[in-house]
Amino acid sequence: MKKNRVRELYQQYVGGMDEWQIKLAIARMMHFRVPQEAWQDTMQELAIVVHEFTFDAGKAHAASEETILCRLLDNRIRMLARANARRRALIERLGQMTQTEEDGHTPDGIASDGEVRQLVAALTPLQQRICFGLMNGMSELQIAAALGRHYTTICRHVGHIRQALADRGFDTWSA
Repeated sequence: MKKNRVRELYQQYVGGMDEWQIKLAIARMMHFRVPQEAWQDTMQELAIVVHEFTFDAGKAHAASEETILCRLLDNRIRMLARANARRRALIERLGQMTQTEEDGHTPDGIASDGEVRQLVAALTPLQQRICFGLMNGMSELQIAAALGRHYTTICRHVGHIRQALADRGFDTWSA
């Protein structure tokens, strides 16, 4: 079954990428144990990396094209894994919030839906868009790219959002 899925995935990218690049991308996904349900999306992200990659032997410091591309693919897979972990953590926190609403009891450190809405409404429009991106599992770098802002600007606003949460007595998330 797994071999068939790998073969199907491989066939989808024949012609769009070199054979060795497809094999390398699939091998890196296997190395990082990317779940099969995420293969399509991960491979699509890796194909973008491959298409944006230009090998420059002068800047490679004797590293091969394959070695450098492997490093880039690994970095993208790690980035996707971190975004997925943030998304799962958010879903878990939202699940905790829902449970507290059902039993009418809110443990310390867990905000009610109304409190969160009130807090977000008090933020600037840019900070609200940043919150939306974070809630959707985007990294600060991805949010910066999506909003056309500099990475450090987004980081500064995330700091303001965390401070706003802390000022209201909410536990802030860890980076």
